[in-house]
Amino acid sequence: MTTRTAFDAAHRRTARSRRGGTVTTAVAVTAAYEFRMATRAKVLWFAVLPLLAIATVVLATSPRIGAEDSAAAKVGGWAVVINLITTVGLGVALADRFVRIRGMGLTELLESTPASTAGRMAGTLVGSLAAALAPVALLMVVVGGYFTVADGSPAALGWAVVAFLTVIVPGALLLSTFASTAALWVPLPVARVLSALIWFWMTAFSSNVVPTPSPTGTLLSPLGDYVSTGWMGSTRIWAGHGHPEAISPHPSAASALANLVVVLLLTAVLFGIARATQRIRR
Repeated sequence: MTTRTAFDAAHRRTARSRRGGTVTTAVAVTAAYEFRMATRAKVLWFAVLPLLAIATVVLATSPRIGAEDSAAAKVGGWAVVINLITTVGLGVALADRFVRIRGMGLTELLESTPASTAGRMAGTLVGSLAAALAPVALLMVVVGGYFTVADGSPAALGWAVVAFLTVIVPGALLLSTFASTAALWVPLPVARVLSALIWFWMTAFSSNVVPTPSPTGTLLSPLGDYVSTGWMGSTRIWAGHGHPEAISPHPSAASALANLVVVLLLTAVLFGIARATQRIRR
């Protein structure tokens, strides 16, 4: 089935949802279509799976993880490192999400669906991201299961799910939204390079090491360090060591929540910019 044929089928399901359902259903149909298309994209797997394998090897051989005093802290540590290493691949692979449809000549079909511009864009992003994060989610479940048995902690599997949802997903959502938005303004290859640079600037480029302003270690960082430390008890990497100190509080349950909210707000702002750009360029 060609891409256009597949989209035609999705469009017919969306039209049926208009007659008997809601816009939410239409968004879900868009997301389902994008999920299927993303699973067939070789660039996605070439960008994500090797990085996920590298992260797994690093973590499996890391004495730092083994030194954590609880299963929750261990799965939190896994989530942070996976986020740091693997999410950059998601940004590179998914940078074309908002520009891809126009390039395939499917704009008219999209415009005829009942979902709004924002709804179509949200479905596109969510469906693609769900496909990209599927192997990451599977790995986190395996890690949680391992620590459930190895540490005798029945809660480890639950903490692995929490770590995936609160550490990895927000960071991946922020970077993929940034990359997709950037591609609306600059050539796609430039957007991909820029997204990789921005990711490491926000998560690993500490101003304590190089005297240059950076969100790393602050509430603005999408690394998930605050969340894993404040909620799961993991040993922090950069959280609380950023500058200025006003936005780099000591890790705690409250600062973890603040960090998560800030990352989601940044994502919403970027999505709003992308939506406005798409509407202007209709």
